[in-house]
Amino acid sequence: MNNRTCNAKDLYIAKKLRERRIEMGLQQRDLAAVLKVTSQQIHKYERGIDRVPASRLDDLSTLLSVPLTFFYEAIEDKALSTEFVINCTHLQTRKKVSLKFFQFKATLTDMDTQEDYEIEIF
Repeated sequence: MNNRTCNAKDLYIAKKLRERRIEMGLQQRDLAAVLKVTSQQIHKYERGIDRVPASRLDDLSTLLSVPLTFFYEAIEDKALSTEFVINCTHLQTRKKVSLKFFQFKATLTDMDTQEDYEIEIF
């Protein structure tokens, strides 16, 4: 994430973009071809590396057959929560880790397949 340009709202929009693209069965390259951008640019939008410009977001809402408000639903409902990204790839087996949250909801992303898994802990 580029902390200078992307905030929690931008990351929410990025997540909604990725969810809808996958829901429609589109590959990043398919969406990129229609928008006349690179697949890398779509990847950057979906990962929150680059912000999605307003004009591009309008194009995306048309291409993905959703109203523009689709990208702002939780933001408008003030249901947007803080997002924590924890990478545990290089933890040594001898290290002890404790992570405590209350009413925690997380999305785990498989780094190989890019498949998301939702988990909730109460």
